[in-house]
Amino acid sequence: MSIDDSELRRHLGTSTSRRQLLKGFTLAGAGLVFGPSLLAACSSDAATPAATTGAPSGATGGTTVGAPAVDDAGSRLAKILNVDAANAGAGLTWQMGAVLALTGPGSYYGKTMTNGINLAVKHVKAAGGPDIVVTTLDHKSGDAQAGVDAMRELVAKKVPAKLASYVDDLGAMLPATEAAKMFTLDGGGGTSIFGQGKPYFYGTRAITPNDALPGALKYLKTAMPGKTKLGYIMWDLGEPVNTQIREDLLAKAKKEGFEFNGLYEVYPIGASDYSTLIPKIKANMPDILIAYGSGQDPGHFSSQWYTSGGTLCPFLGFELTPDGVNAAKGAYDQYGFMFAADYFDANVGVNPLAKLFIEEFQKEYGSMPDFYAANFYENTLAMWDMMRRVLAKKGDVNSGVELDAAFQADLSAASVYGGDATTVGKYQIDPKTHSVIRRPMGIFQQKDGKVTPLAYFDINGDDYRVA
Repeated sequence: MSIDDSELRRHLGTSTSRRQLLKGFTLAGAGLVFGPSLLAACSSDAATPAATTGAPSGATGGTTVGAPAVDDAGSRLAKILNVDAANAGAGLTWQMGAVLALTGPGSYYGKTMTNGINLAVKHVKAAGGPDIVVTTLDHKSGDAQAGVDAMRELVAKKVPAKLASYVDDLGAMLPATEAAKMFTLDGGGGTSIFGQGKPYFYGTRAITPNDALPGALKYLKTAMPGKTKLGYIMWDLGEPVNTQIREDLLAKAKKEGFEFNGLYEVYPIGASDYSTLIPKIKANMPDILIAYGSGQDPGHFSSQWYTSGGTLCPFLGFELTPDGVNAAKGAYDQYGFMFAADYFDANVGVNPLAKLFIEEFQKEYGSMPDFYAANFYENTLAMWDMMRRVLAKKGDVNSGVELDAAFQADLSAASVYGGDATTVGKYQIDPKTHSVIRRPMGIFQQKDGKVTPLAYFDINGDDYRVA
């Protein structure tokens, strides 16, 4: 796998701004709906590669290659995943890339995703698997040029596979991903709409808010009877993207029996001042406000909304993160914050892989894992799964083509979401869109320092049930 510099330039160009990138998508006729971790805000800092990270020395229990100690995390993982030791990759050193938001306003995401990756790398080694050496690079919270630079470095190192976020850095990395045949899983933003069906690229989480809205509305219909008029505030992603998101959300709401009250306002990504937006909402107050934003944005809005005075309608968000909690300045806990997402609730993780992950994450980092750590833990394990599938066929694990073919043969992987006390969860990918077609989600409320599940459902509200 190699691409010379001229070909990289042809595929990657020198994108310099989100607006230019969105314009490019428009010319290409691509639909664009962004996931919850997708766009925090661009940073202008230079791309900063993180230190290359290999499997930590001294893995749990002093294990030796190919022989995990009894009852340590490695042996538990090998048993949970039913690993065939003959094809586990013991003794191999394997390269994997990870292009994350290490700096900029989304740096929280990069840190928690890295924690999930590093824990999985440690567990794979302890389970008798390979040494996974991770080259972690910075896309600076959605900077397209940083993504271009990261792809050049990974291609130069002949990395066959990578983990990604922000829908492969807002699409700037997708052409080179295809050209380099670099097998890629994005557990941060999924595929969105514009990334669907792209070769070698798969989204392993739900498209938000689109996939989560129907299930959330099923809950609101019964929890708030008579409140049928919805208004919307959304990130401003430019046209035709804003219109595409609007049409999709309004159609989904209508299908669930809700009306549109005429309020649909967009606001800048990364906004911290809502003094001009809030009066517009109050001038056309809906029964329920659908408020899509990510990171700190919903926290800033919540703080200013509840201190703005007057009679206020409830609002529904789509992501809970610690930086959002901090930005809310106590509003989440005092007034409550409802959100709908494929949220990983570490307090109720029940399947065997989830239990192992939660226990070991707490030991390693001294805190409970969030959904981004969970997604990148399970996606690192998915990479190991593809390696094992290739090894079972005596193939080349350093070929992105063979890794991709292994995934295409069975578009599913073990998950910390779903399942039950004896059965590991599993996510399933659509062969055409490369998006998840099954993903446990729910509507939750953060209040008084804790998260309470209100209802559970799958994509488009399937399998709905009250918590």
